[in-house]
Amino acid sequence: MNILIVGAGTVGYSLAEQLSRQGHQVSVVERNEALCNKINEKLDVFTVNGVGTSPQVLESAGIRTAHTVIAVTPWDDTNLVVCNFAKQLGVQRRIARKKSAEINETGTAISLTELGVSHVIEPEKEVVRNILQYVDLPGVTETANFHSGSVFLRGYRITEDMPVVNQTLYDLNTSLKLQNILIVLIIRAGMSIIPTGTDTIMPGDEIIAIMPAESIDQFRQVIDRLRKKLKKVIVSGDTLTAVLLSRELKAMAEQVIMIDPDPKHAQIASTQLDGVDVLNGDCTETEMLQEVHAESASFFIAVGKEPEDNILACLLAKAEGAGEVVAVSANERHARLFQQLGVDHIIFPQAITSQSIMDNILHIPIGALFMFRDADVDILRVTVEKGSKMAGKPLRELTRSLMKSAIVGSICKQDRVIIPSGETVIEPGDEVLVLCHRDNSQYVNNTFRAGFHLNIGLPG
Repeated sequence: MNILIVGAGTVGYSLAEQLSRQGHQVSVVERNEALCNKINEKLDVFTVNGVGTSPQVLESAGIRTAHTVIAVTPWDDTNLVVCNFAKQLGVQRRIARKKSAEINETGTAISLTELGVSHVIEPEKEVVRNILQYVDLPGVTETANFHSGSVFLRGYRITEDMPVVNQTLYDLNTSLKLQNILIVLIIRAGMSIIPTGTDTIMPGDEIIAIMPAESIDQFRQVIDRLRKKLKKVIVSGDTLTAVLLSRELKAMAEQVIMIDPDPKHAQIASTQLDGVDVLNGDCTETEMLQEVHAESASFFIAVGKEPEDNILACLLAKAEGAGEVVAVSANERHARLFQQLGVDHIIFPQAITSQSIMDNILHIPIGALFMFRDADVDILRVTVEKGSKMAGKPLRELTRSLMKSAIVGSICKQDRVIIPSGETVIEPGDEVLVLCHRDNSQYVNNTFRAGFHLNIGLPG
């Protein structure tokens, strides 16, 4: 696939890196010459140094032969102009990053479709949606949504008081009727286990489950963590994300406090957030955290402009006694260290936005959609090809090819989500989420292709 990316900031660079790694022909337009040089050194892509609003620059980057144009510069007007040019030149898919709430297809006379945009990506809203997954299920260890939010992945640490403890997966399916919830991974003492029906869930295990979105309340019952309103949530930040997040949290918490280090931004936010206590202050100062009684907060979430300040604020809030702390960061280098020091969850906007584009818009059929933090296991999405040996047979007949190293977590058949059993039959054209050990991902990808010979068992 020929893909043109305009804007090589954190989102654009991440997309170029992932798409080129998967073998797509990627061109990048970027106005910053130093950034272009960096891309040329590190990535196998074609770069053009220039502005995306220049037709000549877009022509040089190959817009006429592009199947997809992704405009992710920081400027909405530039992204809209790029998509408009792409539409006039017949580009099939035109994706624009949008930040301003004033540019909206609903409630205004302006149509983004008429301007040339076929798909909109809003990174701030994507980050808010991701953070809310943690708030919605306190204690969750892993979280991701797939198939445009219709399939949930959730991880949770098992304790003695949970209904699932000391039961085999077969027992769970019969006693608790978990037909729509599939436990696809058990992490025990640092070891990742792709389970079978005879495996027993033990206290201390971390289980990873896949389910349709509508089964999340059933999953809550299984782990005995029913939904209830939180007492207090504190949001720290001077960003649009902080405002959007605070607004969403009103329905989930009895009290929401937003602390904004920018006096002007705080004043504007206070006029937009009914029912939220907006304060001007700096959460990297202990006195501010003590003033708002951070020790009584169920969640402390730092989403400011400065990643270092977000991490520091979370560490200080944790030291004050806050429940779970969440920090937005742009750098994954020291993530594990910060988590060991006490930051429960670190959110990387560029990774979230890139995954959303690839999963919900591009629908790339092969590649790792999700990589686990503490296990050498990935979630892959594959499309079953006509002529594949995996097609037309119930899954129980294919276990010799997948057992112990891979498990089918969900199947999407023409927008219908199925959590499979041993009797489920995979058909050509189905989109399948597969969990597998990282070393075997290429083999698993190949098993769903036409003409590939299945081995008796996976390598390794």
